[in-house]
This record gives sequence, structure tokens and C-alpha cells, in this order.
Amino acid sequence: MTAPFVLLLSLLGIMLNLSLSGLVVQPDWSAAMLLAAMLAQRGNWVWALPAFWIHDLALHWSFLICFPVAAVIPFLLAKADEHLGPGLPQRILLMFAGLFPLLWFGWSFAQWLLTMMVCAVAWYFIASPHVKPV
Repeated sequence: MTAPFVLLLSLLGIMLNLSLSGLVVQPDWSAAMLLAAMLAQRGNWVWALPAFWIHDLALHWSFLICFPVAAVIPFLLAKADEHLGPGLPQRILLMFAGLFPLLWFGWSFAQWLLTMMVCAVAWYFIASPHVKPV
């Protein structure tokens, strides 16, 4: 049930970014939702990576912005979970790494920071049904 909802929100985010790009400072809604889904569960990369490819093509006219970094995240996440155990620090580091290309390719710091905040909130809500009580 997560995949269709996140993909729909991601598509809505692409539309918001395309329609309001020059009017207001806004986060990259689509990248935040897709990265949050990838960080919430390791198996979500199967549908999130093609959506990242579409995100890059729709917003940046190239698939070489966020997609290459996002393509490496599932591998790095699996290796980090194998060596360190599933944990928050490596996921936060990968969130910074996954959204850094936006800052590198011309997004303002305010937009990048807003994207980080949206990603953190979305990540919490996507991961919360899968958290095991202690």
C-alpha cells in the first residue's frame, strides 16, 4: 500500500515543482518522498529508483542529477546494516548524501533544507507502521 501512495505524492510533488517553481521557495517534494521511502525500508528501492529516474527527467531534463546517488543508496544501506546493524545514523548520512546533488546543481540552501525536513517527516510516517515495539 505504501508504493502507490508515495508514487502518487511524488507525482503531485513534481507537478507542484513545475507549476510553482518561480513563485515560491519550495522543497523538492518528489525527491524527499522517494528518498524517505528508500530509507524507511530497504526493499522499496525496486519501485523508488525508476521514480527517481522520472523525477530527474521531468525536473532537470537529465537523469544524472539525483538518480546516480539514489542508485547507490540501496547498496550502501545494505552494507551499513550488515556491518553496523539497522540504525538511524547511517540513514541520516545517506539522506544528506541523497539530497546533496540538489544543492550541488543549483537549488538554494533554503530549498535544500526544506527538502531535508520534508524527507525526515515523510520518512517517519512511512517507517512508523514497520517499527517493532520494544
